[in-house]
Amino acid sequence: MQIKEKLEKIVKENNLLNENIEIKPVNVELDTTNINDYPLLNAKESLLRAFFKGCVGDAFTGNTEEFKGTIKEVLNNNNIPQIIATLNAIMRYLKKIDRTEHCTCDEPEKCGKALSEFLIKELPEKNIGEIKIGIIGYQPAFIKQMVETFGAETVLVSDLNFENVGRIKHGTIIYHGDMNEYIIGSSDIVLCTGSTAANGTLNEIVQLAEKYNKRIIFYGTTIAGVANLFNIERFCELGK
Repeated sequence: MQIKEKLEKIVKENNLLNENIEIKPVNVELDTTNINDYPLLNAKESLLRAFFKGCVGDAFTGNTEEFKGTIKEVLNNNNIPQIIATLNAIMRYLKKIDRTEHCTCDEPEKCGKALSEFLIKELPEKNIGEIKIGIIGYQPAFIKQMVETFGAETVLVSDLNFENVGRIKHGTIIYHGDMNEYIIGSSDIVLCTGSTAANGTLNEIVQLAEKYNKRIIFYGTTIAGVANLFNIERFCELGK
């Protein structure tokens, strides 16, 4: 997917190349009463946020490099997380997308509940215990809810963080990302973190879903702009 090229086309069409933008990591207040292993709270990932003309755009990433300058400079720097954050902020400014700011407090848990209810409605031909859910990327609130709703034996999860891989988390084992093809091929429906847009794995995931003819739903704020540009299904119930 030519994300950078798409962004460049948008900013040129709207005469925004020389406009200033600021990008920096931000803290997100999350409720840890029920879940205490959110990657954002354990210094494994950070939320990079772009600020542009009163609008913000997020990118979930391990790259926390700050930036202040013009949009043209963002494009020239070729820093993918910064490009994603910029894309989200600009498309929000242009009113082409919404929910570009990460949710807070216990909202990830509420979002997980809403997502499980959505999936049940989307797969009416199957009983709850028969629905196989693939999850690409460690989102503990979603994993916990999917296990509670559909059963641990029907939920397959992968992640790239070796501190999670091979361990049982929220009732199910976490596989390495090398198992993505198996997980996608074995699932009725696949949920995937939008941070794949920022870490360079998005194309591979989409291609695997197409190979096995699987419906894939990307979640979160990071994927907002990319989902709009490339007609990708997205779920983000409580993003701001």
